[in-house]
Amino acid sequence: MPDNDRLQMTWYNTSNALWMAGFSIQQLLVTWILVGILKQSPETVGLAQLLIGVPALIFMLWGGVIGDRMDGRKLLIQSHLLSTIPPLLLALAVYLDQLGVWILIFTALVANLLNSASNPARNTILNLVAGARLQWAISLSTGIGAIATMMGTRVAGSIDHLGLVEVLLLQSACFGLGALFLIGLHASAPEAQPLPPSPDANSRTAAQPSMASIIREGLVYTWRFKLARDLVGLNFFSSFFNAGAWMVAIPFIISRIYAGDALLLANITVVFYFGSLLANFGLLKFMPLARPGRVYLIMQLSRVLVLYLIWYEPSMTWLWAAAAFWGFNMGVTTTMSRVMIQEMAEPAFRARLMSVFTLGLMSATPMGSLVLGVVIGQFGELNALIPGMVASIMIFYYGYIRSDIWQYRSPVAAAVAAG
Repeated sequence: MPDNDRLQMTWYNTSNALWMAGFSIQQLLVTWILVGILKQSPETVGLAQLLIGVPALIFMLWGGVIGDRMDGRKLLIQSHLLSTIPPLLLALAVYLDQLGVWILIFTALVANLLNSASNPARNTILNLVAGARLQWAISLSTGIGAIATMMGTRVAGSIDHLGLVEVLLLQSACFGLGALFLIGLHASAPEAQPLPPSPDANSRTAAQPSMASIIREGLVYTWRFKLARDLVGLNFFSSFFNAGAWMVAIPFIISRIYAGDALLLANITVVFYFGSLLANFGLLKFMPLARPGRVYLIMQLSRVLVLYLIWYEPSMTWLWAAAAFWGFNMGVTTTMSRVMIQEMAEPAFRARLMSVFTLGLMSATPMGSLVLGVVIGQFGELNALIPGMVASIMIFYYGYIRSDIWQYRSPVAAAVAAG
C-alpha cells in the first residue's frame, strides 16, 4: 500500500475508533442507567430502547442519500461535532440532579440520529480509501473499532470510580477529537456516475430528483437485487433476536442471576468485543476470502451453542467463555455480511444500499429489545435466549437452501487470484 494510502487509512481508522469509543460509552451507560441506577422493569427498558432506536431509522435512509450526493468527509465532521452535545446535556442533568428516563431517552435519541445520518458515509468512504484491498480494510477497521469499543465500554463501566459526569465528558471528547482526525482525509465526493432519474418523473424532477424519489430508488434497487435483499433480511432477523438479547437479556442476567454491577457488565462486554477483535484480526490473514457467504452461514450454527451455554446458567468461568465466543461469532458474521454488501453494490447505489443494510441492523435491535423485554417479564431472563437459537437455525436453512449466499463468490478475491 502506498504511503499516502496508508496515511489515509490511519486518519480514517483513528477517527472511526474515536467514534466507536464514544458510541460504546453511550450504549453501556444507557443500558446500565436504566437497569442499575433507575431500576426500571424489563418492559420499560425494552420500550426505552425502542424509542431511542426507531426514530433514527428515517435518518439512516437520509444518510444513504447524502452519502451518495455530497462529500462524506464533511458530513462526518459535522456529525462528530454535533455528537459532542448530547453527552454534555446529560452530564448537566446529572449535575443538577435531574437524571430521569426521559432526559436519558432524549439525549440517546439525538446521538442515534447523528449516527444514523453519518453511518452510510462512514462505510462508503472506506471503499475510496481501501481501493482493491476492501476486504482487508473492512476487517482491519472493524478490528480497530472493536478495540475502541472495548476501551469505551471499560470506561463506561467505571462510573462508580470515575463518576457519571466525568465519563460523559470523556464521551464528548472522543467525538470532538474524531472530527480533528477527519480533517486529514481527502474529500470523498460521490463517484462520477450521476444518480439515475426516476422513470416516472417529469423532466424537471428528473434533473433534480427529490429526496423521496432517491430514497425510493435505493429501496427498489435493494429489493430487486435478491442476494442483497436476502442479506438485509437475514441480518435483520438475526439482530432482532441476538442483538436484542444482548441489549436487554444480558444486563438482566448479569444483574439478577449473577448479582453483578456496572463493572461486571462492562467487563463481560469487553470480553465480548475482545472475541470480535480476535475474529477480525484473525480474518486479515485469510483475506480476501473467495466464499464469505459460506463462513457467514456456518457461524450461524455455532451461535446456537453459545446461546445454549448461557441459557444453561453456567459458572462465571463458562459465562466469560461464552461471551468471548459470542463476540467472535458476531465479528465474523458482521464482517462477512458487510464484505458481501459492499462488494456487490453498484457505485452509484453503494451508500444507499449500505444505509438499507445498516437500517436493518439498527431497526432490529430496538424492536427485538421491546419484544424480548416482554419475554423476560413473562418467562424470565434466560428464556429470552431461546428465540435466538431458533432464529440462527432458520437463517442457516434459508441461506443454504433458498438463497445464493452459499454460492456467492467474491469478485475482489477473483481479481486478486487472476493477478
